[in-house]
Amino acid sequence: MDVVGISPGFMDRVEITLKELPVTRHPGSNIAWKPRHWPGLIAIACLILAAAGCAARWDELMSRERDWSYISGFGKPDPLVVIRDNQDGTRRAQALSELREPLKHGGDAQKQETYLKVLGESAAKDPQPLCRLTAVRCLGNYKDPRAARILEGVIEQQQWLFTNQEQNVMVRTEALVALEKIHDPDSKGRFIVIARGPGPAVVASIKDRYETQDERIVAIRALAKYRQQDAVDALVQVLKTEKDVALRDCALKSLETSTGKKWPGQREAWQKGNVQPLPDESVIQRVTGWKS
Repeated sequence: MDVVGISPGFMDRVEITLKELPVTRHPGSNIAWKPRHWPGLIAIACLILAAAGCAARWDELMSRERDWSYISGFGKPDPLVVIRDNQDGTRRAQALSELREPLKHGGDAQKQETYLKVLGESAAKDPQPLCRLTAVRCLGNYKDPRAARILEGVIEQQQWLFTNQEQNVMVRTEALVALEKIHDPDSKGRFIVIARGPGPAVVASIKDRYETQDERIVAIRALAKYRQQDAVDALVQVLKTEKDVALRDCALKSLETSTGKKWPGQREAWQKGNVQPLPDESVIQRVTGWKS
């Protein structure tokens, strides 16, 4: 992350200011102390960190493994080098979070391809869950169709899985959320399949039921951005067949967003066959809340 907002003479002015502060010495000691001026020193330190423009530096400053190159921004290693060589999962995750989409930030196509390859490898194979989650979330900020394909691969992944199933579920769910953010047209079919179900098996544990429900909620929510008939039909099917209140509420909101119309929320209404949208409210009804 580049350091921005510090003028060339800023550090010189800070040094002059520090030299001008009155110095007091503890009796019998050669160490100079400025106890009366700690507030000023702290304020100057805050100005330096604020000028650097990155809140993450505060986390670095408070960390036991603090690295002054990360705090100051001077001599900070290249993110790609950190990802390739550093064995510290926290540092790799930090570096992955800095791989912003080059084509949206003044980069070229070659750098875009490099970043996508690195993020894809990390999202699918990194041994640390934090690194995989960070790579997945970073891909969700890309608008490149290749990022969507990478995320779909993570969702379908059968290799390089963690032994802890909860970690695998977390990565898969985050990949769905990231895919939702990209809103790639070719991802619509995947959201439709997940939204339609099937739900968890009858004998499934409560944890498995919640995991399946979370994935379906993400898919149903994502379908709000697609206005094609097959997406609308999938939402209607959920409202007609699903008993779970959370899934039904999410499907109703997505359907209303997708169609721009109000629909009945009662499950009984969706059991009557051909359900029609509710009539538009008049201005008086919208203002007063009165319903006929």
